[in-house]
Amino acid sequence: MTKTMKCAAGEAGLAPLLSRLVEEKRRLERLLEQVDEVLRKASPSPKAAAGANREVAPPRPSSLDRVKGVVAATADLRVAKGNLSAERVAKLFGVSLSQLAAWLGRSRQALSKTPDADSLQNELAFFEHLARMRVVVPDGEFRKWLRMPNKLLGNKSPLNLMAKGEWQLMADYVDDALTGAPT
Repeated sequence: MTKTMKCAAGEAGLAPLLSRLVEEKRRLERLLEQVDEVLRKASPSPKAAAGANREVAPPRPSSLDRVKGVVAATADLRVAKGNLSAERVAKLFGVSLSQLAAWLGRSRQALSKTPDADSLQNELAFFEHLARMRVVVPDGEFRKWLRMPNKLLGNKSPLNLMAKGEWQLMADYVDDALTGAPT
């Protein structure tokens, strides 16, 4: 048997193996999606994980906290006394106050009564971090960006991850995107 004939015979034997490998890869991807879904359902929101009586820690400090343009990009989320407003956050993110309240582990009535309460500031700060994307994403595109699946986020949308309680992950993602840090 010549070298060419041996090579051709070897390639013919590879085809079924490659086909099987592709099938196994698809099966594993489906299993990973199922595992992700189970983990998402099982992981509590940061508020629930901290316990109903404890405060959620604010996002990790970022070098962007001192950049005037970045801070100015989220000024519209604050009321006159300087606190973040749940009503303004909900409006910017295109979600209902009830939906935001559920994500924060609060009642809609509590958010309606005092949308800028001091006790909400740590949780709302995570949403403020996401709103920093408006430095590079025009306002009209911001809501679209929030809802679009992103490969770097496991084909999940930023809003989906926020709803699932992945607040620090998203705050870090936005900080990295704005500072040019590798993701």
